[in-house]
Amino acid sequence: MEEQILEKIDHHLEDYNNREVERKWIKSSEVCQMLSCSPATLSRYRSEGTLPCSLIQGTYYYKLSDIDQMMEDGKQY
Repeated sequence: MEEQILEKIDHHLEDYNNREVERKWIKSSEVCQMLSCSPATLSRYRSEGTLPCSLIQGTYYYKLSDIDQMMEDGKQY
């Protein structure tokens, strides 16, 4: 019985480790790459409120959904 439980736990852990984790937040450098923009342009997007972000311990993070929304809106900046 104990061996069956351990096998099930191992199976669940293996499934969990093999899963691709969907990222929700990315850093500034990745946003610049994604949008083909300079850090200065990204800074302008932040200051103008065009692209919301969170600042955590000196690092800006951006939601992928916010980037998608900005692209969907088709605004030119």
